[in-house]
Amino acid sequence: MKTSNNITGVTGEYYVCAELGYRGVLAIPTPKNNPLFDLLATDLEANKMIAIQVKTMSKGNKQGWRLNKGITIRKNNPNLFVVLVNLLEKENCDYYIYPYDSLSERVEEIYKKYINTPKKDGSARKDVDFRWFNHNDFSEEDQKKKNNWELLPFKLK
Repeated sequence: MKTSNNITGVTGEYYVCAELGYRGVLAIPTPKNNPLFDLLATDLEANKMIAIQVKTMSKGNKQGWRLNKGITIRKNNPNLFVVLVNLLEKENCDYYIYPYDSLSERVEEIYKKYINTPKKDGSARKDVDFRWFNHNDFSEEDQKKKNNWELLPFKLK
């Protein structure tokens, strides 16, 4: 049975909340349709607060995360993060944790390479309204972000 995109997205958000709670960080979802972030997270003393955008790849998805092309616009906000959630078929989820602008730069770099590579017939590629980010494009630095909750600015348990 195919799961709707809304259910997949909400599932990813709750998984991130649970992972952070397990590590002693309070995370709560924001109202739906917030254009920039999905969760607010704080340490239990309220000394540090961050916003997190969650992007979830559904089980069985082999194409990667489909992101809005606006992801390539830098926000210059050190308190804004993105967690890419990979819902796996028979294992725990994988999480890739990025400062927002770091992911923005990676996605832009990958897209520029794609758009500047001619199609098989030699013709130019056309600009599209989304950006893919998938495991085939992962660098060694991207791999270091896998399940690395220490990248968030909290003292984790």
